Amino acid sequence: MATTIGLPSLSITFQAAAQQVVTRSKRGYVGVFVRDEKEQGVHVLTSAARIPSGLGQANRDYIARAFTGSDRGGPSKVVAVVIATGTDDTTALEAGLKSIESMTLDYIAPPADVTEDEKTALETWVKARRKAYYTETLVEPNPSTPPDDMGIIAFTETDGQLAAGETTYTAGQYASRIAGILAGIPMGMSATYAPLPELTAVTPRSETEQTQAVNEGKLILIHDGVKAKIARGVNSLTTVPEEGKADWSKIKVAEGMNLITYYLRTTIQDTYVGKYPNTYDNKCILLTAVTEFLTYLEGQGVLNPGESWAEIDVEAQEQWLAENGVDTSAMTEQQIREYQTGSWVFLRCGGRLVDAMEDFRVAFCNL
Repeated sequence: MATTIGLPSLSITFQAAAQQVVTRSKRGYVGVFVRDEKEQGVHVLTSAARIPSGLGQANRDYIARAFTGSDRGGPSKVVAVVIATGTDDTTALEAGLKSIESMTLDYIAPPADVTEDEKTALETWVKARRKAYYTETLVEPNPSTPPDDMGIIAFTETDGQLAAGETTYTAGQYASRIAGILAGIPMGMSATYAPLPELTAVTPRSETEQTQAVNEGKLILIHDGVKAKIARGVNSLTTVPEEGKADWSKIKVAEGMNLITYYLRTTIQDTYVGKYPNTYDNKCILLTAVTEFLTYLEGQGVLNPGESWAEIDVEAQEQWLAENGVDTSAMTEQQIREYQTGSWVFLRCGGRLVDAMEDFRVAFCNL
């Protein structure tokens, strides 16, 4: 007999998860690391006014830059992680990373004076977190080697070339500003051409050099003579996986995948795991809820309308059956779908993330 698990209640749960995707995609969360002798620990901030007054001025300014955002929005939360001073090893940084593992953040800005060893530690941490379906993306200033990873933004600018009037910045000192911009951009928009109006100068590059940098997976700034802006919203991915797509190198697309995967998986874990018999009927009810989750995101402009889907992964299920001694040679596809699979549930779902308008070709016709 099929188990009744309350489809309306399940649908509401998945709708709430979809609403969280939309909310987070509009105003994300930033983690900012600073070194200071005072105020050490984790500080959850909702505005620059709440930055601990005991911090040094340079650290307060670094955190404040994360709140600035752009004309497309700003982050809703900045988590300031104050670690011990000293850069002899990565102990302090790793302790700070450990302290935020119970949180889900969107972008991480390292200390302004981040060392090469710390960059390595940050890359390792972010990659491990993303494998566990958390959403952190690292803004790494001037990586010494190309990270080639969707979860790492290679913010590449020549130290001292970034200027706001008489004030100059290193790429490290400006990483929090970039993280705040990226966290504040809604999923319907991209970071491409997001303005940084305070900057009066950036690293000078020819158009050819700009194109080459972007193609190498570097997030760079350009100045059009009126204002500075992000040249292209790209992460550091340059080697597209065999089953991947070229647009995975776009921050907008990668962030959408992060958020949808995170909320979809955690909602299934919280609502389903260990709570219901693994019957075909219950799998179908789950598929209906997942479909409604994706359809909601279509209506919010996150996914392209009419292209989302969810189904039992017949290929994976058949492979599991074969590995467990079940002869599937005479089975129909539907019989494979309905066959009992122990504690395992094999699902597939997908959709097309909506990209932003970035590339134009306009023909003027003189009539």
